[in-house]
Amino acid sequence: MGVTKDYLRYNLSGTCNIIASTNGVLVAITDSICAVAACENVYFYNLRTCEKKIYFQFGLKTWMISKCDLNMIHLFYSFFYFIHYILIGFSDKCEFITFSGHKTGVNCLAFSPDELVLASGGKDSRIVLWDIVNECGLCRLNGHKGCITNLQFTQNGHFLISSSKDTFIKFWNLHTENCFYTLTDSRSEVYTFALLKNDTLLLVGTAELEIRIFQLRWFAECETYDEDLNSIDRNTEESWSDVDGQANVIFYIVCHTLRYVRCKKLGHLFRQAKGRAVQIAFSADERIFTCLGASNVVDIYRIYSDDERRKRISKKLRRAKKRACERGETDTLAENDVAKDITTIISRIGDYRSNSKFFALQANNALNFVVATANFKSNKIEHSILSNLDKLGHRYDIRCLAMAENDFGFASGSSECAIVWNRYSLKIINMLEDDAMKEVTAILFVTGDKHLITGTAVSSGSLFLFDLATNEALDFRKKAHSGVIWQLSPTPDKKGFISCSADKKLIYWSYELVKDMFKNVLSFQSRRILELPDEALCLAASTDSRLISVGLLDNTARIYFVDTFKFFISLYGHSLPVTTIHISSDCKLVITGGADKTVKIWGLDFGDCHKSLFAHNDIVTCVQFVPNEHLFWSAGKDGLLKQWDADKFEQIQVLSLHSAEIRAITQTNSGRYLISASHDKSVRMWELSEEILNLQEEQEIEREKEYEKRLIEVEDIVPGEERIVEADLAAQKSIHSIASAEKIINAVEIVRKEMAAKGDNPYEQHNSLVQYMNSSSFDFFILDIIQKIPSSHLEKSLLMVPYKFVPDILHALGTCISKYYRVELASRVLMFLIKIHHNFIINSSELLPTIDVLRKSVPLALEHLKDVCGYNFAALRLFKKQIEARTETNFFADVSEISTKENRKIKKKTAV
Repeated sequence: MGVTKDYLRYNLSGTCNIIASTNGVLVAITDSICAVAACENVYFYNLRTCEKKIYFQFGLKTWMISKCDLNMIHLFYSFFYFIHYILIGFSDKCEFITFSGHKTGVNCLAFSPDELVLASGGKDSRIVLWDIVNECGLCRLNGHKGCITNLQFTQNGHFLISSSKDTFIKFWNLHTENCFYTLTDSRSEVYTFALLKNDTLLLVGTAELEIRIFQLRWFAECETYDEDLNSIDRNTEESWSDVDGQANVIFYIVCHTLRYVRCKKLGHLFRQAKGRAVQIAFSADERIFTCLGASNVVDIYRIYSDDERRKRISKKLRRAKKRACERGETDTLAENDVAKDITTIISRIGDYRSNSKFFALQANNALNFVVATANFKSNKIEHSILSNLDKLGHRYDIRCLAMAENDFGFASGSSECAIVWNRYSLKIINMLEDDAMKEVTAILFVTGDKHLITGTAVSSGSLFLFDLATNEALDFRKKAHSGVIWQLSPTPDKKGFISCSADKKLIYWSYELVKDMFKNVLSFQSRRILELPDEALCLAASTDSRLISVGLLDNTARIYFVDTFKFFISLYGHSLPVTTIHISSDCKLVITGGADKTVKIWGLDFGDCHKSLFAHNDIVTCVQFVPNEHLFWSAGKDGLLKQWDADKFEQIQVLSLHSAEIRAITQTNSGRYLISASHDKSVRMWELSEEILNLQEEQEIEREKEYEKRLIEVEDIVPGEERIVEADLAAQKSIHSIASAEKIINAVEIVRKEMAAKGDNPYEQHNSLVQYMNSSSFDFFILDIIQKIPSSHLEKSLLMVPYKFVPDILHALGTCISKYYRVELASRVLMFLIKIHHNFIINSSELLPTIDVLRKSVPLALEHLKDVCGYNFAALRLFKKQIEARTETNFFADVSEISTKENRKIKKKTAV
């Protein structure tokens, strides 16, 4: 019997470098504290002290903060077709709700004014409405043909406005679930919009360099709109003649649109920012709003009140009359003509002065606290940055990593600097910067871990030597290579290092001490140069100091003898350039990763290829052996980190928390800790745990995931039902809804078996599941099983139940309703089943008695439930009055009055 080998699982130990995710939204809590989403975490920063106050950690990838205040925080995780909604109280445990309704990622979210309905817009051009209380989907709105960019409820949640990249803005009636008006004025993609002045002013930001402004007039249900209909041009019979019998249809559509809202374009304002409009935000008093563009410019505008607008109109009239008198003209502008000028409503402000504060999240992993001052008399603005979080991490992508010899920390390099991190606390120890050091592409700790060497891509491959005690650059070699330095590696004897570059050279460097004034200073000198046939992209040295391997741009890897630089073997087999290479500790194996998405395992004795693995779905960026093992890690631009067995050619485990391509990896000398850096701005540390992996179980889990994915992709079709264009079921098929449907089917089959067995042997013991549910009857048992299904998956689960099980369910529901058992749930399930199986039910003679009984019992049961709720509500109101009369206080106090009184007390104490 062969010896089996146990593999241990790696778990996430910590995350650093990331300040905030650019797609996670920034929310202000107070005037100095803000909340941001950073990968799977939510951070709270105090921008006055530049410290991280508290944070919440979750096991998912990317979060979006919808809204936040001092007591509660609303979070959303949207990945693929799932929306995970979390409501967190800072003193209570979080509540977790899962909604499945989109085929792709969720792009925007919006709450109704009462915070009971959630609208989600996806990249699949669908809008889904969710009931937060009932935890289920309300409907799916299918009208747009592009990615949904923004959503907003209006008119107390009765209507919803949506924008999309298809250039349209649509107005939806949530009661009838249809689009009653489409705004088609934009000629390019609509990215954002905002409603001001009680939803009567619509600001639209597009890909063009202008903000379009519309006036909305909303009509109440009892309000007449005859004067608006009379404004429609029906004077000429030719324009409204019944051409092909469609004139009345056109007039009906126009009337239907004017029933709810009338939209009128007022004009447009030009932006100074280049590129598309990203976001429109306005102050609480709606006097100032800002438009964020794709560039680094924020346009600031002022909104005038009615009094200010009248003053501006009269001022413009006086100026117009004065100019007309100077030119000797008799015709003057009327007041209505001047009022059409959009600058009388909104105008762009120049330089900044105001007592406003705002937080700015930048794309380069930076968060700024900005104070702004506005002078409304002169329309001038001034702004200044009070504080920022620039010193908490890199501004740009990390290109390289290096681990210290004693494993106390690791170093990372990016475009602007190099940072040394403490491995235990994941905090910054040193930040190394130099005016000449740009685009750090390679990094290395010098023997002893007191110095650091960096290689750059700018200035034709320069080398910098830093002293970690003083953060000063001790030595600088400009143009050490005539091309980009791609990698630095220590020599096995630790007396120097090796560098490879795009200039087709591999250089050996040695350390030496140079006298400087009163002390010796560390420096380095080039000793040997190896000329290569093509550009070098990576290198690896064997631990026995015998061989050196280099990955080249010509799709091959070459191995040379170290002592003579004599060519040994060439490893050819990649169809694209070799991007990474590494040699095992026992010098028996070498692994290469290429741009062809494969990892190849080679024997170092003869250069034969042992195995070629299709490792990643994108370019392989890093490979590295675990010390003293034939296990190795591979990372790619698909964001996955995988561990492999080089002897058995098996995949051991996959680490998939990164949401973007992985640029670099490194590990400690013991292999217990692994560090990875990604394009998502995060640096993650993985720790080896004591959990043993079973490869067969892991492979079975992967196969189950693939099978579940195929099941989800199959669409369900209701027999005899035509697909509705604008509205549909909200829920999307998921593995949870499939499992719930199987539970319902299993419950019906158990009841059938129990009923058959009861006829043969009435004293036979019931099924274990029936005993566990402790249901008083089999009909109650079926409804109890349905009650266990999450409300968000119920409708989709019932849709997947075959019709042959429906008669049993209808019979059980009729019995439950007649006995007033879970009447609300039973009625909901009953109405949905009758809707989707209507054609079969009306043609089934067996179900006629059941339907006739339900026709009589359902109204009685619902009326009884309504009476019970009304009786309880009346009793609660009576108890409230009794408590208020006994205590002489209001049962529910006004929170705003309490906070006002507390603020007054604080001011009095401060004054004393």
